[in-house]
Amino acid sequence: MNREEIGQDLHGSSIASCQSCQKIGTVVSAKCEVRSAKCGVQGVDAPVFHRLRAFHVPLLLAVVAVLGTGCPYVPEEHPAYKLGFAVGFAKDDRYWEGFYDSYDTVDLGPIYYSGGEIPSVEYPPYAAGYWDGVWYAYNDGYFVAYDYAFTIGFSEGYDLAYAPDYLEFLAEDEHLECLDGGWTDGYNDGFSEGRVFGANDYEGSLPLDWLDALLDYRSGTDLYFDEIDLGTGAFGPVVLYEYGVDPATLKAQTSARVKCEVPELSYRPLEGQAPDEFDEAPATSPRSNRQLTLTTTWLERVNAYLAAMQSAPKNPRIPTAAPK
Repeated sequence: MNREEIGQDLHGSSIASCQSCQKIGTVVSAKCEVRSAKCGVQGVDAPVFHRLRAFHVPLLLAVVAVLGTGCPYVPEEHPAYKLGFAVGFAKDDRYWEGFYDSYDTVDLGPIYYSGGEIPSVEYPPYAAGYWDGVWYAYNDGYFVAYDYAFTIGFSEGYDLAYAPDYLEFLAEDEHLECLDGGWTDGYNDGFSEGRVFGANDYEGSLPLDWLDALLDYRSGTDLYFDEIDLGTGAFGPVVLYEYGVDPATLKAQTSARVKCEVPELSYRPLEGQAPDEFDEAPATSPRSNRQLTLTTTWLERVNAYLAAMQSAPKNPRIPTAAPK
């Protein structure tokens, strides 16, 4: 299948069309709720997965202080704040607490997110930095678990849709949106995005390669099948979890269908911490009775994803002949 270049979007990304899908290279920014280091400032405009710290906007914080709120102004260069943040962020126990709070949030059951219980201290500087660091450590862990689940789900959705009946598979498969940033939420979000890429790659005679497709997705590529009105990003049903958002507030944001960038996260070593299930290579997916062709374990796929992200090219894939 040959794609014809028909233009570029405002980001300079190529927009191409093919027989039944459109590849749209865009990255959409959205309002991301972030924890403030000072005075409870929230609602900073930013790409969703890019972690912003409110202490990066000292001018705004200074204005808040000048207005007489009673909140002390602590500049980001304050050595006591920086030291406190480093100590708090280094708390591996809080990172893994967040990780397993996400991992244990499954199947629309209880939500274990507890980031809202971490104190938000304004002063003195060391305490303010320490608790901000703890908050980021916890939320890194919570989001990393979601990101790993997304990666695994993407690989399995891609694998199952890479088949001769790809359109029928897409039409019959149903997306489950949990809106909690938990393991099931991440798996289903990834599966639903990955299936579209798998179908596209089979139709276009591209090699079976879920990781290459995921890197393409992470670079900002969206796909759309007009025959069944289904695609990825804003063209599909997935509502991606936003870093640092309490799932209780996310429940009210079901209309926010956004495309996100790769997060700047502290992916801490999995050795001795990974769940036992990571060593398995399931034969089927919870979303289908079809047999998976994947033979790698969840841990192997996660490690491959992390390694690839370090040096991934950002260019869209070029169609090549591949046996079906």
